[in-house]
Amino acid sequence: MQDLSAQALPLVEWLDVLDREYLEAFLPAGGGALKLAIAEDAALAAALPLAAALAARRGLQHVHIDAAATRVHMPQELVFAIARALPWETLIQRLLERIFAANDYPWPQPGAAMTMAELAAAFATAPGLLARERDRWLSRAIWDDKRLAQDMRAALLRLCLARLEGEDAAPVLAWLRGETVPLSLLRAADIGARISRGTARAVLVSLCHVLRMCGSPGLLLALDLRQISRPGAVAAGAARYSAAATMDAFEVLRELIDDAEHLPGLLVLALAGPPLIAGDPRRTLAQYAALQMRVWPDVRPGDRQNPVAPLVWLA
Repeated sequence: MQDLSAQALPLVEWLDVLDREYLEAFLPAGGGALKLAIAEDAALAAALPLAAALAARRGLQHVHIDAAATRVHMPQELVFAIARALPWETLIQRLLERIFAANDYPWPQPGAAMTMAELAAAFATAPGLLARERDRWLSRAIWDDKRLAQDMRAALLRLCLARLEGEDAAPVLAWLRGETVPLSLLRAADIGARISRGTARAVLVSLCHVLRMCGSPGLLLALDLRQISRPGAVAAGAARYSAAATMDAFEVLRELIDDAEHLPGLLVLALAGPPLIAGDPRRTLAQYAALQMRVWPDVRPGDRQNPVAPLVWLA
């Protein structure tokens, strides 16, 4: 196995390549990918704000998840962390404006929430007629979209209607964020079950599509994985990963790689320290061949790393 640290890539060079090759066109066109970067703490600390700035410049949503605070070996916890970080009010407002505009009813006050009564007055349309048209538009745009999981379609419809009617969307948002919600409230929103390990993948796929429906090119997800390589005691309040949990975290990364074609607009930057390669033998990448074979750069150009390889070592 090659010593990648001997040809470490400058951080800025790597991010420039990602910006040019992925953020500029690949993600907006519907592509998805996962990149694993290994670096010392100083480089990783610099990478996080730089990646966030790149995402903002390209109009992507950006979410940073630290394995010390979120149990990344559980896929549903990743979904909950993403949902907590997304600006749902802004996204739903954009979605409604796009749906109304697509049906020749441009939103009178872009960016501002408006009730059905206010919209009916602005469009000089009877409220009852506009409500029937609205239901038809929402059904066609959301409920008929089979790319979305059924519970996600129901949740999205409820969020849109709540914004238009001035109703409380808290139960649906709590469901997305993994908070405890009485099943009776979920049933009232036509949501069949809480998000679990078994349904997390479908919800993540749905979230990627929802972001694009709302006008965003995609999502840059920065995963700080340094915590999963730390054996023994951890700081107060931080998640502790057993060797088995570390393998489960590797499995989550492997699933994200294999699902990339179904995750439009998602770029995952998995950031780890040198212990991922040369640390506790029970927690290194070599212990999980299914992931190692997917990311290890067996071929590199001459005496340097390929900046678009699935795994790079950063200076």
